[in-house]
Amino acid sequence: MSGTNGNAEQVIHLSYRKGDLITKEGDYGISIYKIIEGKAVISQKSEDKEDKEIPLATLGPGAIIGEVIFLNRGKGTRSASARALEDSVLEVWHPSTLSKEYDQMPPMIKYIADQISSRLIRMNRLIVQLKTQEQKRLKAIEKSDPLTSQRRYYRKDVDLDCHYRPVGVSSKVSLDGRIRDIGFGGLGMEIMVKNTISYSHMQGDSFVVNTVLPNNKSLELKVKIETVTKSKSHGRLLLSMSMTEISDGAKKSLGFFLMP
Repeated sequence: MSGTNGNAEQVIHLSYRKGDLITKEGDYGISIYKIIEGKAVISQKSEDKEDKEIPLATLGPGAIIGEVIFLNRGKGTRSASARALEDSVLEVWHPSTLSKEYDQMPPMIKYIADQISSRLIRMNRLIVQLKTQEQKRLKAIEKSDPLTSQRRYYRKDVDLDCHYRPVGVSSKVSLDGRIRDIGFGGLGMEIMVKNTISYSHMQGDSFVVNTVLPNNKSLELKVKIETVTKSKSHGRLLLSMSMTEISDGAKKSLGFFLMP
């Protein structure tokens, strides 16, 4: 991390390398951050004893980090951690630069802001609870049936044309891609960078994917982006996507295809 110094009234820009911790859950930090360049993932610790981090959101340029601690007037600790997903530049605001403006807000606006902050904290806790329960469920399956676990994570190398669209968008929308590997746990897909101009392709974004397997069986899946990396091919990206929904028929077709 590097930055330019100044007093509390000046704008300060800090640079973070990919993987750097910006804020840490449980700390007493008071600064507020605005992402100028790059991306950051917001996470909270899992509720189990393994101390894993549960991703809550991926933020890009223009997004704010640390607003909850400000709205709580510095009381308590940070409710989540923030980590740079790529080399990033953030603008840092000291609370003293905002407190005067905040204090001049009408009481009703302050009340609304406080309610939104409390609701966000509750929603994040619920997400962590649900994801922790899902992790425990998967561990139980792995323990009771190791073969099921192996099938879940097995990926078969393929080279399949596919069409996809964001979940909730009209079926008339059709983006082109190529599936490079596929399994019950998810798939790897290569896309053109231009696909990201009109629709978000960030960690956590969900899509409907349609393709035809080599055995001529049509397949429709709902998937969620886990990671986005640059492809070796110019102007392309590689998306690692986890499976979120598959029909019984599609599961059967995929199962036959994945058989040795």
